[in-house]
Amino acid sequence: MTNTDPDKKGGQIEVSKVTKTYGKRSFAKTVVLDCSFVIERNKLTVMIGPSGSGKSTMVRLLAGFEQPTTGSIMFNGQPVTKPSRERLVVFQETALYPWMTTYGNVAFGPTAQGRRGSSVKEAATAIIGQVGLKQFQTAYPHELSGGMQRRAELARALVNSPAVMILDEPFRGLDAMTKGLMEEYYSRLFETSGCTHFFITTDIDEAIYLADRLLIMSNAPLRVREVIDVDLPRPRRRADVIADDCANDLKMKALAILHEEAIKSFALGDQKAADFVEAYSRRYSGSRGRP
Repeated sequence: MTNTDPDKKGGQIEVSKVTKTYGKRSFAKTVVLDCSFVIERNKLTVMIGPSGSGKSTMVRLLAGFEQPTTGSIMFNGQPVTKPSRERLVVFQETALYPWMTTYGNVAFGPTAQGRRGSSVKEAATAIIGQVGLKQFQTAYPHELSGGMQRRAELARALVNSPAVMILDEPFRGLDAMTKGLMEEYYSRLFETSGCTHFFITTDIDEAIYLADRLLIMSNAPLRVREVIDVDLPRPRRRADVIADDCANDLKMKALAILHEEAIKSFALGDQKAADFVEAYSRRYSGSRGRP
């Protein structure tokens, strides 16, 4: 089962009719359009959509690095107006300080917050052990494999006890075996972290395996196409999820929507392609019993 202990400090984020537009007048480009969803407390919400659809823009909005053009983002009932250590981001690219050891990187956040002495050491050492890097505390980032660097970044975020962790395709670029291991490792970390997680991916298998709730997004500009609850028991094993009929039904449902959105990008500026997309959409809508 997902961690829903009321004593845990996971936060909740409510996104309401958010639009984000860059530029003005004839140069304006809308990246996010009338987007609404809830990142529920102590749940792992996964957003999946086509590449270039605006998902990373949504990360910046949720983190408070940017503000919506219209609409609102609320964190625990308060408007998000700036970055906060309560909402920490793990980006696609490694952000470890190359001149610091694993321990130095993990301990940096608590130290910057004014914590000192044994409390920092105990917290950093504990989380480093939890992510399996105890023997690499004195190693520098260039001495770590890609998977180890990702684990160190997860530890650096978790040690700050955020209410919400926001992860923007954190395992992108890893080889298939390392990525699979990191997904299993991350799933276990989530189940014991006591905080809310928001995870972005373009990998449907990763999404189904990790998610409590799946947000399926449109092609650009970013909109919510469908919200699917993934009612699979925790703790999860990848082999069990692969063999689960319910999980495979969810995967097929999500893939149908994602396929429709992906082919829309080929229709831009081409009338024949646009006609094909329109015909496909009518057939797709009919097959799902929609008008």
